[in-house]
Amino acid sequence: MNIELFFIPLTEMDVASTNACMALLSEDERAKVARYRAPKAQMNGLLVRAALRCVLSQGLQSRAGSSPCSSQRQIAPQDWCFEYGKKGKPSLCHKQFLSTGIEFNLSHSGDWLLIALAQDDNKGETANTALPRLGLGVDIERSRASTNIYPILNHYFSPIEAESLLALEGEDAQRQRFFDLWALKESYIKATGLGLAQSLKSFAFDLAPNSLLAVDDGVQQTAEPRNSVELKQQGNFAPQSQAMLSSYLQLPSRIPLYSNIKLLIEPETAQDATSSHAQHWQSYFGRLDEEYRFGLSLVFGDSLVQDGSLSKVTISMQLTSITALLAACSAI
Repeated sequence: MNIELFFIPLTEMDVASTNACMALLSEDERAKVARYRAPKAQMNGLLVRAALRCVLSQGLQSRAGSSPCSSQRQIAPQDWCFEYGKKGKPSLCHKQFLSTGIEFNLSHSGDWLLIALAQDDNKGETANTALPRLGLGVDIERSRASTNIYPILNHYFSPIEAESLLALEGEDAQRQRFFDLWALKESYIKATGLGLAQSLKSFAFDLAPNSLLAVDDGVQQTAEPRNSVELKQQGNFAPQSQAMLSSYLQLPSRIPLYSNIKLLIEPETAQDATSSHAQHWQSYFGRLDEEYRFGLSLVFGDSLVQDGSLSKVTISMQLTSITALLAACSAI
């Protein structure tokens, strides 16, 4: 199972890039973008939809022929078709999923868009299944000093999570833990496909008081086992201002990715999330920088567990931009 994470800055676009993005969207998507009243929201809505289409085409192109379920025919960004689950989760249309085996999910917060692609190289004869076998969810969250986190704890966090958070010393550490947990919880309900129809208090990420983040004289102390994943930069990545370039140059070349995270789920919730099949899950957590963190959750069906995919997940990360994506997809 291969997971690719694309980090894309939500920036202002020039007229040429705006027109190029608009040309990739369907009529329905253009209408949705036009309904945003604020110019910034409209620009972000356009960039998010165009970037997803470009990432799908780039991801398929980079893996062409490497997977038994990958179509040899390239799919141009404007040709992708989407459908939506009962709770509104987007996915590829049935025909394109069967030909590519690609699952995707996305999230944006503040200045960043995160897109995740998943593809199983070992589908074999089971590639043409009627339904996706993997639940994929991502969430990126910006830490906001203005958020009053304490009233929210009682409404959306389980007692285990609230107690763990309040056991940390100092408001800074508690605030960081709040957004860490929020990213993980959002990624999980997106992976199950239930979204906010699933109570955020019906499951808990059980973190030790000093796990993932504790603050000691401004230094982050970590306790959970982790892997370090290279944050690759697309060759023609080009932020549109010197200030943006300076900010992105400060991003680490490798991102610590935590995976030994405990999840407690109410039995009836687990059954609802998997349509009576056994549920198997894996969650990951990482930090792009001090301000942004992200959660990644996978919910596996029985067949993926039986063929060993749960233990064969590989994750890669790429820093790119809408300008770079448009250039890469121009020849498709």
